[in-house]
Amino acid sequence: MTGLRKLGVNILECIDTSKGILKYWRLWKKHRIIHNDYDVMIVGYRGHIVVPLARIISRKPIILDALCSLYEGEVISRGKYRFNLFMKWWIVLIDWLAVKCADIILVETNTQKDFFIKRFSLDPNKVARVFTGADEEFFYPDISVQKRLRFTVVFRGKFLPEAGVKYIVKAAEILEKENVDVLIIGNGLLEEEIKTAIDEHHLKNIEWLPRYLNYDELRCQMISCHVSLGQFEDHLRLKRTIPHKAFESLAMGLPYITGRNEGVMELLKDGETCLTINPADPAGLAGKIIELKNNPELARKIGENGRKLFEDRLTAEKLAGEILGLMSEARPR
Repeated sequence: MTGLRKLGVNILECIDTSKGILKYWRLWKKHRIIHNDYDVMIVGYRGHIVVPLARIISRKPIILDALCSLYEGEVISRGKYRFNLFMKWWIVLIDWLAVKCADIILVETNTQKDFFIKRFSLDPNKVARVFTGADEEFFYPDISVQKRLRFTVVFRGKFLPEAGVKYIVKAAEILEKENVDVLIIGNGLLEEEIKTAIDEHHLKNIEWLPRYLNYDELRCQMISCHVSLGQFEDHLRLKRTIPHKAFESLAMGLPYITGRNEGVMELLKDGETCLTINPADPAGLAGKIIELKNNPELARKIGENGRKLFEDRLTAEKLAGEILGLMSEARPR
Protein backbone atom coordinates (compact mmCIF):
# COMPACT_ATOMS: atom_id res chain seq x y z
CA MET A 1 0.00 0.00 0.00
CA THR A 2 2.97 2.31 0.62
CA GLY A 3 3.83 2.27 -3.08
CA LEU A 4 0.26 3.16 -4.09
CA ARG A 5 0.27 6.11 -1.69
CA LYS A 6 3.54 7.31 -3.23
CA LEU A 7 1.78 7.32 -6.59
CA GLY A 8 -0.98 9.52 -5.22
CA VAL A 9 -3.62 6.84 -4.71
CA ASN A 10 -6.04 7.55 -1.87
CA ILE A 11 -6.51 4.40 0.21
CA LEU A 12 -9.52 3.77 2.44
CA GLU A 13 -9.24 0.90 4.91
CA CYS A 14 -12.11 -1.44 5.73
CA ILE A 15 -10.61 -3.86 8.24
CA ASP A 16 -11.81 -5.98 11.14
CA THR A 17 -9.38 -8.33 12.89
CA SER A 18 -11.84 -9.85 15.35
CA LYS A 19 -12.69 -13.54 15.23
CA GLY A 20 -16.01 -15.21 14.65
CA ILE A 21 -18.88 -14.70 12.26
CA LEU A 22 -19.73 -11.23 13.63
CA LYS A 23 -16.60 -9.97 11.88
CA TYR A 24 -18.44 -10.11 8.55
CA TRP A 25 -21.32 -8.07 9.95
CA ARG A 26 -18.85 -5.44 11.16
CA LEU A 27 -17.12 -5.37 7.78
CA TRP A 28 -20.48 -4.85 6.07
CA LYS A 29 -21.29 -1.92 8.39
CA LYS A 30 -17.88 -0.32 7.83
CA HIS A 31 -18.24 -0.75 4.08
CA ARG A 32 -21.63 0.99 4.06
CA ILE A 33 -19.91 4.19 5.22
CA ILE A 34 -17.39 4.25 2.34
CA HIS A 35 -19.18 2.35 -0.45
CA ASN A 36 -19.45 5.44 -2.68
CA ASP A 37 -15.93 6.73 -1.99
CA TYR A 38 -13.68 4.24 -3.82
CA ASP A 39 -13.17 2.91 -7.33
CA VAL A 40 -11.50 -0.47 -6.78
CA MET A 41 -11.48 -2.84 -3.80
CA ILE A 42 -8.28 -4.75 -2.97
CA VAL A 43 -8.61 -7.78 -0.71
CA GLY A 44 -5.24 -8.39 0.91
CA TYR A 45 -3.16 -11.54 1.25
CA ARG A 46 -4.86 -14.43 3.08
CA GLY A 47 -8.20 -12.67 2.70
CA HIS A 48 -9.60 -15.37 0.39
CA ILE A 49 -12.54 -16.08 2.68
CA VAL A 50 -13.88 -12.48 2.56
CA VAL A 51 -13.91 -12.18 -1.25
CA PRO A 52 -17.45 -13.64 -1.59
CA LEU A 53 -18.67 -11.06 0.97
CA ALA A 54 -16.88 -8.33 -0.98
CA ARG A 55 -18.66 -9.48 -4.14
CA ILE A 56 -22.06 -9.42 -2.43
CA ILE A 57 -21.72 -5.92 -0.96
CA SER A 58 -19.83 -4.21 -3.82
CA ARG A 59 -20.29 -3.81 -7.55
CA LYS A 60 -16.84 -2.23 -7.86
CA PRO A 61 -13.92 -4.20 -9.35
CA ILE A 62 -12.32 -6.54 -6.79
CA ILE A 63 -8.61 -7.38 -6.85
CA LEU A 64 -7.56 -10.37 -4.75
CA ASP A 65 -3.92 -10.29 -3.67
CA ALA A 66 -3.83 -14.08 -3.45
CA LEU A 67 -0.06 -14.74 -3.69
CA CYS A 68 -0.96 -18.45 -3.73
CA SER A 69 -4.00 -20.62 -3.11
CA LEU A 70 -5.15 -20.98 0.50
CA TYR A 71 -4.92 -24.77 0.09
CA GLU A 72 -1.29 -24.43 -0.91
CA GLY A 73 -0.44 -22.24 2.08
CA GLU A 74 -2.36 -24.17 4.73
CA VAL A 75 -2.35 -27.82 3.61
CA ILE A 76 0.62 -28.31 1.28
CA SER A 77 3.01 -25.90 2.98
CA ARG A 78 2.04 -26.02 6.65
CA GLY A 79 0.71 -29.58 6.69
CA LYS A 80 -2.57 -28.64 8.37
CA TYR A 81 -5.68 -30.83 8.30
CA ARG A 82 -3.80 -33.91 7.10
CA PHE A 83 -6.51 -36.20 8.46
CA ASN A 84 -9.46 -33.80 8.28
CA LEU A 85 -11.11 -34.32 4.91
CA PHE A 86 -13.92 -31.87 5.70
CA MET A 87 -11.49 -28.99 6.35
CA LYS A 88 -9.53 -29.81 3.20
CA TRP A 89 -12.68 -29.57 1.10
CA TRP A 90 -13.74 -26.42 2.94
CA ILE A 91 -10.44 -24.74 2.00
CA VAL A 92 -10.83 -25.92 -1.60
CA LEU A 93 -14.30 -24.31 -1.63
CA ILE A 94 -12.94 -21.04 -0.19
CA ASP A 95 -10.26 -20.95 -2.91
CA TRP A 96 -12.79 -21.62 -5.65
CA LEU A 97 -15.26 -18.98 -4.45
CA ALA A 98 -12.48 -16.42 -3.98
CA VAL A 99 -11.10 -16.70 -7.51
CA LYS A 100 -14.55 -16.81 -9.10
CA CYS A 101 -15.76 -13.73 -7.20
CA ALA A 102 -12.64 -11.63 -7.83
CA ASP A 103 -12.15 -9.64 -11.04
CA ILE A 104 -8.34 -9.73 -10.94
CA ILE A 105 -6.11 -12.16 -9.03
CA LEU A 106 -2.52 -11.27 -8.14
CA VAL A 107 -0.07 -14.18 -7.78
CA GLU A 108 3.63 -14.39 -7.02
CA THR A 109 5.09 -16.01 -10.17
CA ASN A 110 4.15 -16.88 -13.74
CA THR A 111 4.38 -20.54 -12.74
CA GLN A 112 1.77 -19.81 -10.08
CA LYS A 113 -0.31 -17.97 -12.68
CA ASP A 114 -0.30 -21.02 -14.98
CA PHE A 115 -1.30 -23.19 -12.02
CA PHE A 116 -4.26 -20.93 -11.14
CA ILE A 117 -5.48 -20.77 -14.74
CA LYS A 118 -5.41 -24.55 -15.07
CA ARG A 119 -6.71 -25.47 -11.62
CA PHE A 120 -9.61 -23.00 -11.54
CA SER A 121 -10.32 -22.80 -15.30
CA LEU A 122 -9.67 -19.06 -15.37
CA ASP A 123 -9.35 -16.56 -18.19
CA PRO A 124 -5.59 -15.82 -18.42
CA ASN A 125 -6.38 -12.10 -18.47
CA LYS A 126 -7.90 -12.41 -15.01
CA VAL A 127 -4.61 -13.50 -13.37
CA ALA A 128 -1.53 -11.28 -13.09
CA ARG A 129 1.94 -11.87 -11.71
CA VAL A 130 3.16 -9.13 -9.41
CA PHE A 131 6.29 -9.82 -7.35
CA THR A 132 5.89 -9.31 -3.59
CA GLY A 133 9.00 -7.18 -2.99
CA ALA A 134 10.21 -6.10 0.46
CA ASP A 135 9.54 -3.18 2.78
CA GLU A 136 12.24 -0.62 1.91
CA GLU A 137 11.73 1.18 5.21
CA PHE A 138 13.36 -1.77 6.98
CA PHE A 139 15.34 -3.70 4.35
CA TYR A 140 18.17 -1.72 2.77
CA PRO A 141 22.00 -1.78 2.65
CA ASP A 142 22.88 -0.62 6.15
CA ILE A 143 26.57 0.35 6.28
CA SER A 144 26.30 1.08 10.00
CA VAL A 145 26.10 -2.68 10.70
CA GLN A 146 29.48 -4.38 11.03
CA LYS A 147 30.06 -7.79 9.50
CA ARG A 148 30.84 -10.69 11.82
CA LEU A 149 34.51 -11.59 12.19
CA ARG A 150 33.98 -15.18 11.03
CA PHE A 151 32.36 -15.82 7.67
CA THR A 152 28.66 -16.39 8.44
CA VAL A 153 25.62 -17.42 6.40
CA VAL A 154 22.09 -16.67 7.54
CA PHE A 155 18.75 -18.42 7.09
CA ARG A 156 15.63 -16.61 8.22
CA GLY A 157 12.12 -18.00 8.00
CA LYS A 158 9.61 -20.54 9.22
CA PHE A 159 10.66 -24.16 9.63
CA LEU A 160 8.18 -25.41 7.03
CA PRO A 161 8.64 -28.56 4.92
CA GLU A 162 9.71 -26.65 1.80
CA ALA A 163 12.36 -24.59 3.62
CA GLY A 164 14.83 -27.46 3.80
CA VAL A 165 16.42 -26.27 7.05
CA LYS A 166 17.64 -29.82 7.69
CA TYR A 167 19.95 -29.48 4.67
CA ILE A 168 21.38 -26.27 6.12
CA VAL A 169 22.15 -28.18 9.33
CA LYS A 170 23.82 -30.96 7.32
CA ALA A 171 25.80 -28.39 5.35
CA ALA A 172 26.89 -26.80 8.65
CA GLU A 173 28.58 -30.09 9.56
CA ILE A 174 30.79 -29.74 6.47
CA LEU A 175 31.29 -26.01 7.00
CA GLU A 176 32.49 -26.43 10.59
CA LYS A 177 35.87 -27.56 9.22
CA GLU A 178 35.96 -24.52 6.91
CA ASN A 179 35.54 -21.98 9.74
CA VAL A 180 32.09 -20.96 8.51
CA ASP A 181 29.30 -20.13 10.95
CA VAL A 182 25.55 -20.51 10.36
CA LEU A 183 22.94 -18.19 11.86
CA ILE A 184 19.39 -19.59 11.83
CA ILE A 185 16.58 -17.16 12.63
CA GLY A 186 13.22 -18.87 12.86
CA ASN A 187 10.90 -21.45 14.33
CA GLY A 188 7.78 -23.33 13.34
CA LEU A 189 6.37 -26.67 12.32
CA LEU A 190 9.64 -28.67 12.19
CA GLU A 191 11.29 -26.94 15.16
CA GLU A 192 11.77 -30.08 17.27
CA GLU A 193 13.25 -31.96 14.32
CA ILE A 194 15.77 -29.18 13.65
CA LYS A 195 16.69 -28.82 17.33
CA THR A 196 17.29 -32.57 17.55
CA ALA A 197 19.52 -32.53 14.45
CA ILE A 198 21.63 -29.67 15.83
CA ASP A 199 22.00 -31.39 19.22
CA GLU A 200 22.78 -34.83 17.77
CA HIS A 201 25.66 -33.50 15.67
CA HIS A 202 27.02 -31.28 18.47
CA LEU A 203 27.48 -28.44 16.00
CA LYS A 204 29.29 -25.48 17.51
CA ASN A 205 29.10 -23.32 14.39
CA ILE A 206 25.30 -22.90 14.46
CA GLU A 207 23.65 -20.01 16.27
CA TRP A 208 19.87 -20.37 16.49
CA LEU A 209 17.56 -17.46 17.31
CA PRO A 210 14.07 -18.96 17.71
CA ARG A 211 12.44 -15.80 19.10
CA TYR A 212 10.58 -13.19 17.07
CA LEU A 213 12.74 -10.30 15.84
CA ASN A 214 11.31 -6.95 14.84
CA TYR A 215 12.32 -5.69 11.41
CA ASP A 216 15.16 -3.49 12.70
CA GLU A 217 16.66 -6.41 14.63
CA LEU A 218 16.16 -8.73 11.67
CA ARG A 219 17.91 -6.35 9.26
CA CYS A 220 20.88 -5.94 11.59
CA GLN A 221 21.24 -9.68 12.17
CA MET A 222 21.00 -10.48 8.46
CA ILE A 223 23.38 -7.74 7.30
CA SER A 224 25.96 -8.77 9.91
CA CYS A 225 26.26 -12.01 7.92
CA HIS A 226 28.01 -12.50 4.57
CA VAL A 227 25.52 -14.67 2.65
CA SER A 228 21.75 -15.22 2.81
CA LEU A 229 20.21 -18.66 2.31
CA GLY A 230 16.90 -19.45 0.59
CA GLN A 231 14.89 -22.68 0.46
CA PHE A 232 16.36 -26.07 -0.40
CA GLU A 233 13.82 -28.88 -0.17
CA ASP A 234 12.68 -30.87 -3.22
CA HIS A 235 9.07 -29.77 -2.68
CA LEU A 236 6.08 -29.15 -4.94
CA ARG A 237 5.41 -25.71 -3.42
CA LEU A 238 8.85 -24.38 -4.44
CA LYS A 239 8.13 -24.76 -8.13
CA ARG A 240 5.72 -21.81 -7.92
CA THR A 241 7.00 -19.51 -5.20
CA ILE A 242 9.67 -16.94 -4.33
CA PRO A 243 10.15 -16.59 -0.55
CA HIS A 244 10.11 -13.21 1.18
CA LYS A 245 13.71 -13.73 2.25
CA ALA A 246 14.79 -13.57 -1.40
CA PHE A 247 13.39 -10.05 -1.82
CA GLU A 248 14.78 -8.97 1.55
CA SER A 249 18.23 -10.24 0.60
CA LEU A 250 18.14 -8.40 -2.74
CA ALA A 251 17.01 -5.20 -1.00
CA MET A 252 19.95 -5.40 1.43
CA GLY A 253 22.50 -6.37 -1.21
CA LEU A 254 23.24 -9.73 0.41
CA PRO A 255 24.55 -12.53 -1.86
CA TYR A 256 21.80 -15.15 -2.06
CA ILE A 257 22.01 -18.94 -2.44
CA THR A 258 18.85 -20.88 -3.29
CA GLY A 259 17.63 -24.23 -4.43
CA ARG A 260 17.05 -24.19 -8.18
CA ASN A 261 13.34 -24.10 -9.12
CA GLU A 262 11.06 -22.58 -11.73
CA GLY A 263 9.54 -19.89 -9.54
CA VAL A 264 12.70 -18.27 -8.24
CA MET A 265 14.45 -18.49 -11.63
CA GLU A 266 11.76 -16.22 -13.12
CA LEU A 267 13.41 -13.44 -11.15
CA LEU A 268 17.01 -14.47 -10.47
CA LYS A 269 19.90 -15.58 -12.67
CA ASP A 270 22.50 -18.08 -11.50
CA GLY A 271 25.95 -16.54 -11.25
CA GLU A 272 24.58 -13.01 -11.66
CA THR A 273 22.01 -12.26 -8.96
CA CYS A 274 22.26 -15.51 -6.99
CA LEU A 275 23.96 -18.89 -6.81
CA THR A 276 21.81 -22.01 -7.17
CA ILE A 277 22.11 -25.64 -6.18
CA ASN A 278 20.07 -28.76 -6.88
CA PRO A 279 17.27 -29.23 -4.31
CA ALA A 280 17.98 -31.39 -1.25
CA ASP A 281 21.77 -31.23 -1.72
CA PRO A 282 23.61 -30.25 1.49
CA ALA A 283 27.05 -30.97 -0.01
CA GLY A 284 26.23 -28.71 -2.97
CA LEU A 285 25.07 -26.01 -0.56
CA ALA A 286 28.26 -26.23 1.46
CA GLY A 287 30.28 -26.05 -1.77
CA LYS A 288 28.56 -22.83 -2.92
CA ILE A 289 29.05 -21.22 0.50
CA ILE A 290 32.75 -22.08 0.44
CA GLU A 291 32.96 -20.71 -3.12
CA LEU A 292 31.64 -17.33 -1.96
CA LYS A 293 33.90 -17.36 1.12
CA ASN A 294 36.96 -17.93 -1.07
CA ASN A 295 35.87 -15.53 -3.81
CA PRO A 296 34.93 -12.16 -2.26
CA GLU A 297 34.75 -10.55 -5.71
CA LEU A 298 32.03 -13.00 -6.81
CA ALA A 299 30.13 -12.40 -3.55
CA ARG A 300 30.38 -8.63 -4.06
CA LYS A 301 29.17 -8.90 -7.66
CA ILE A 302 26.15 -11.03 -6.77
CA GLY A 303 25.20 -8.75 -3.88
CA GLU A 304 25.50 -5.59 -5.99
CA ASN A 305 23.63 -7.11 -8.95
CA GLY A 306 20.87 -8.23 -6.61
CA ARG A 307 20.51 -4.74 -5.17
CA LYS A 308 20.41 -3.24 -8.66
CA LEU A 309 17.70 -5.72 -9.66
CA PHE A 310 15.68 -4.64 -6.64
CA GLU A 311 16.06 -0.95 -7.49
CA ASP A 312 15.17 -1.52 -11.15
CA ARG A 313 12.13 -3.77 -10.71
CA LEU A 314 11.10 -4.43 -7.13
CA THR A 315 10.70 -1.17 -5.22
CA ALA A 316 7.29 -0.48 -3.71
CA GLU A 317 6.71 2.31 -6.20
CA LYS A 318 7.51 0.16 -9.24
CA LEU A 319 5.35 -2.74 -8.07
CA ALA A 320 2.54 -0.34 -7.18
CA GLY A 321 2.75 1.03 -10.72
CA GLU A 322 1.98 -2.45 -12.04
CA ILE A 323 -1.01 -2.75 -9.71
CA LEU A 324 -2.21 0.74 -10.64
CA GLY A 325 -2.15 -0.28 -14.31
CA LEU A 326 -4.31 -3.30 -13.49
CA MET A 327 -6.68 -1.12 -11.47
CA SER A 328 -7.12 1.28 -14.39
CA GLU A 329 -8.13 -1.63 -16.64
CA ALA A 330 -10.65 -3.09 -14.17
CA ARG A 331 -14.30 -2.35 -14.84
CA PRO A 332 -17.30 -2.32 -12.47
CA ARG A 333 -19.76 -5.22 -12.78
